[in-house]
Amino acid sequence: MSSEPAKAIVLQNSDEQHIGFTLFHPDFGAGKGDCVFVIVPKKADLFESKEVSILLDIKEAGEHQWVRSEGEVIVSFNGVQILQYRADGTLVHIPSAAELGVWFPAPAK
Repeated sequence: MSSEPAKAIVLQNSDEQHIGFTLFHPDFGAGKGDCVFVIVPKKADLFESKEVSILLDIKEAGEHQWVRSEGEVIVSFNGVQILQYRADGTLVHIPSAAELGVWFPAPAK
């Protein structure tokens, strides 16, 4: 197992079904940086879900900024906070307060 900080975070819905990734620059262990989203659900019917719809809208906006604060990561776009990666592994859409699912570092290869 690599000791390097993750550059990709896996996103799953609350049923633990894969819905995509967040790619972080410089890496998820840094204090701040930029990120982009890759939304690729393994099951086609997930494209109709609220979680995937929200993440697709976020992805379409392009590159986002992120900052680590008290163990959590906040993602913003043009100064507006969009997502919160909580320390407990929950992914939250800040404007609606909806829990989109869970996140965890992608395994190193």
